[in-house]
Amino acid sequence: MYGVVGNGETCAFISVFSSIDWLCLPGFDSPTMFARALDNVNGGSLTLSYEQGGTETPFERGEQRYLEDTNLLETTSRAGADTVRAIDFMPFGGRRLWRILGVSGPDSLKLTVDVDPRPGYNRDKPSVDVLDDGLLIYSPGQALLVTSPEKAAVKRRGLTFKVEPPMAIPLLLAYGSTPEEARRAADHLSYEREYQADLKFWRNYAAEAFPVFELSPRLHYYYMRSLLVLKLLMYDRTGAILAAPTTSFPEIVGQDKNWDYRFCWVRDGAYSAEALALAGLFGESGKILDFLLGIVNPDGKPYPHPLVSIYGDLRGTEEEDIDSLVGFGNSRPVRIGNKAVEQKQNDLEGEVVHALYTLNKYSGCLDYVEKHFGTIERIVDYVAGHWREKDAGIWELRRPYMDHVHSKAMCWAALEYGGRLAAALHKNKQASKWGLEAEKVKVDIIKNGWSEKRKCFKRAYEDDAYDASVLAIPLMNVLPIDDPMVRMTVKSITDNLGTGGLLKRFAEEPNAFMLSSLWLAQVMMKKGKAVSALDIINRAARYASSDLGLFAEEYDMYYQRLVGNIPQSFSHEEFIKSVNYLLGKE
Repeated sequence: MYGVVGNGETCAFISVFSSIDWLCLPGFDSPTMFARALDNVNGGSLTLSYEQGGTETPFERGEQRYLEDTNLLETTSRAGADTVRAIDFMPFGGRRLWRILGVSGPDSLKLTVDVDPRPGYNRDKPSVDVLDDGLLIYSPGQALLVTSPEKAAVKRRGLTFKVEPPMAIPLLLAYGSTPEEARRAADHLSYEREYQADLKFWRNYAAEAFPVFELSPRLHYYYMRSLLVLKLLMYDRTGAILAAPTTSFPEIVGQDKNWDYRFCWVRDGAYSAEALALAGLFGESGKILDFLLGIVNPDGKPYPHPLVSIYGDLRGTEEEDIDSLVGFGNSRPVRIGNKAVEQKQNDLEGEVVHALYTLNKYSGCLDYVEKHFGTIERIVDYVAGHWREKDAGIWELRRPYMDHVHSKAMCWAALEYGGRLAAALHKNKQASKWGLEAEKVKVDIIKNGWSEKRKCFKRAYEDDAYDASVLAIPLMNVLPIDDPMVRMTVKSITDNLGTGGLLKRFAEEPNAFMLSSLWLAQVMMKKGKAVSALDIINRAARYASSDLGLFAEEYDMYYQRLVGNIPQSFSHEEFIKSVNYLLGKE
């Protein structure tokens, strides 16, 4: 598996073998420079090796950990009789990655940094300039300078250092869109100063969250890691948050369910804003909501596209198959862009309004709502006039539009929680109008969304399949948790979609899905079953996260492995929400 480091603009994946196997430059959504994570032969990477008996020897599997309450990653490996420790970090706001290589042991060591650039998803041939102190690698729109202040033997394939323990070697990867930008990113630097500054940055961020003393040490670690991951996935310039920093990590290994998640989904952003508000990180929550409110369409549907680029537009979203990479586990095709951008999804407006309601509830600051009420009114008024329309639904299934129950429930949420925000501002006319329309939505859901045969709310009015998304009905309080229809639905969903104590999204899916599993934990809390909720939360942490606490989208119970793009904001934010509900918030 991998550890991830980032700087608010892009991120790098570091393997347990101390190699960099994923790096998009210069941004999260840019083409890859290294993509060995998707193609072991042709993807490209930056690797470390050491000389043993005159032969370059790759590192064996090492151990990884994050420095406490930070996104600085330490990988410890053996090199003969010596121990090599690599600390990787990307100074927040800077266009560089530092690898601090420390060696301890009885012997001197010759370390080689092998650089195999494959820019543009292995579609572009790189130019490589051999410099006195490193390599300058570039192709159209991408440039990477690999250098060090320590003396090195430089060849076209990399840099070699002779290390006398306990010597430390700082390796710098500075990047930009052009060679000139990469050179500027490397000017006048001190790795010691940047190391200390990055430690302070992440620990200050973690310290802003509400304390959660009641958790076990293990769950506390996963909770704090989730908060740190959400910040790692945010594009700092705009406040957009990625669904995941990767593309085409397969949902089913060897098949074609491979999607590009390097975009901001409106839904994911709203969920993440809620989670951060519950955790007390109101500034970060507001930053995401600023982005989401800033992209509201002035005419027609407020969110006509379920996902946008990290810049708030549609650049890069057109879906394309890439044949220059074979895919993880030969899972073809590798895809960039995401065709779901074309879908109509009617839950999005409700997700944003509920996130605004949550931020207001826990921050106690109504000024934010008042400042943005014109946009909120535009969103809720649209829902009031269009909630009867069909859509693609939350799971983005590529099939004809239907009346999805989850989407109807979130339309109800837009009207209900929009009304509550209006009432808080003493805008009684809007509050009354939206409240009456919310009641109509509820009546419609009960009339058309219930399957008497299955004793369960249906996926859609036209489709009586079991679907975990209908848990939105109790979670959004469309109906109370003790309502007979809710009780029967929770039992039916658990009985028919349960797997290994977790939950699938729907019957056709083979794997446990973290979002729906953690929704079930939240429902158990509403039912007063804290022990059951804690069991689900613990299972999610045990099954669906890496040793470092990075959550995947899904867990394959049969092969006992993480699947889907990772780290997944969906999974991390629902973990944060579930823990907060466990501690008494709702």
